[in-house]
Amino acid sequence: MMTSTGQPTSASQSRVVAMYERGGNLQVDEADRGCAERIAKAIAGVFGLEVLLEGAPTGRRGGNLPSRDQMGRLVNVSGREEVILDEVASEITVVTSKRLFGKSRRVIRTTEVKTLALEYTVKGPTERFAVVAALAGPEEERLALVSYEGFEGWADPAEWREFTKELARTFSVEALIDI
Repeated sequence: MMTSTGQPTSASQSRVVAMYERGGNLQVDEADRGCAERIAKAIAGVFGLEVLLEGAPTGRRGGNLPSRDQMGRLVNVSGREEVILDEVASEITVVTSKRLFGKSRRVIRTTEVKTLALEYTVKGPTERFAVVAALAGPEEERLALVSYEGFEGWADPAEWREFTKELARTFSVEALIDI
């Protein structure tokens, strides 16, 4: 990606937007997030205003939770793997596409889930929320049941915490939430 001046963007590219009362905006793109915050606080301090740290081009957006399909199942597609959580049938189906052709299918009972954990990772300007199930067994496999990827700051962490707690209640397992 490139900035409007043709410079390559950094993984931590930040934008300071000063909005005028009569319309128009002053935008400052900064590669260093700490510096962008200092610029925003300096501008706000001059005019006695408050700084709103939104973290995304248009701020936080609710409704980033996974939606259910026609049958009420949660479906998560990540790479070549598709995870289908069917709470009514009490099973998790993992469908993995093979390299050339074909698919492998594995069905896991929801009673094999020991805990659910909400994981949050940031890679460059992209954040990822994932509800990961720790499965019972000698290898303690971890499986992402649902996930969301988008610009950093768009998803609401409180919404994901509540979703994880509710999903853990349906499984009757512990929810591990660190964020």
